[in-house]
Amino acid sequence: EKWISLQNLLQAMCTGQTVEPWDYVYGVVWLALICPLFYVLIGAPLRAGMWTGTRAKKHKVHRYMGLLFMIQYALAWTEFITDYDKAKDSYFPLTVALNGLIQATSAYLSFKVLPELDDAGYYSDKAVLSRKFVHENVFYQMMSVFGSMYYHDGCRAALKSSVWGQIVEAIFIFWPYILLRTWFPVTRFQNAGSSKQGRSLAYEKFYSIGTQMIKLFYLWAKYFLGFHINFIVFLGIMTDDDMKLIRGMFLLNVGTVSISIFLHTLRFKKVLPPRLTFSLYILQIYATFYALPYAYRVFVSHPKLCAVTLAGFCANLTRDRRLHGVWCACTMYLLGFTNIEW
Repeated sequence: EKWISLQNLLQAMCTGQTVEPWDYVYGVVWLALICPLFYVLIGAPLRAGMWTGTRAKKHKVHRYMGLLFMIQYALAWTEFITDYDKAKDSYFPLTVALNGLIQATSAYLSFKVLPELDDAGYYSDKAVLSRKFVHENVFYQMMSVFGSMYYHDGCRAALKSSVWGQIVEAIFIFWPYILLRTWFPVTRFQNAGSSKQGRSLAYEKFYSIGTQMIKLFYLWAKYFLGFHINFIVFLGIMTDDDMKLIRGMFLLNVGTVSISIFLHTLRFKKVLPPRLTFSLYILQIYATFYALPYAYRVFVSHPKLCAVTLAGFCANLTRDRRLHGVWCACTMYLLGFTNIEW
């Protein structure tokens, strides 16, 4: 690698070893990114009394489980960066994902005063979050919990060792948007900002562009960071380096799914400016493109699998659920019941 790992950099700094100037730049860049995020997600909410004072009197369990999530998430990243050999066998990411699912379910059951709108309420500066969007988030949290198990070697082996485990595997790998997604509401991007007076006229263009960026990312992530990565793990054709990349992207994703809702809360409670929280969410999801130079090799190493994933992507553009179902069935047959060298 061009730069040594952050773990080795820290050890070198403590022991007085000589490292390249770029290694120090690498460390400074990481600190420059982490410190503002720490303030946004922990410092600013603490100052605003999100977990203390009068604001913390309602929904205490939900609030403090949210704080626990932030701590868990920070510790999971610390373990991944400083000791990957330990992190790859750790169950810590699973606890983070489970907490996220608990938080999403708690929010849906607790905040019944939220309106049931087709407009998610997220892609604007004044709209209230739709309860449909909160309910929808439960599905993505479920996918994160599955990912936390499937990318853990021990849990994945346990799933594959039983018939019921293989059924669960097949549902989440091939059929999540047919057998699971239909149990949850859908807030479409085309309805974003449609709530009355949900967006300020001055920020209309800002949120329209941001919404399109999120839509494009969602399509890319659904198939190439979701289906495609899971297909690679399902087939067992990943290398150790591939799994390190996959686990890192998973950690980024599991945080995005939960922190996105928290960022909206900070906007709604006027702890942080609307455009700042929305911009942070976009930066967070597009941070996955940082891994593209490494992911490129993973994709080009399996061109036939890329073609299958691209076919699913194209089927999705038709918005025909039946066509997507045909793609799921064909993909399951090709990957599970043929001897194709992928």
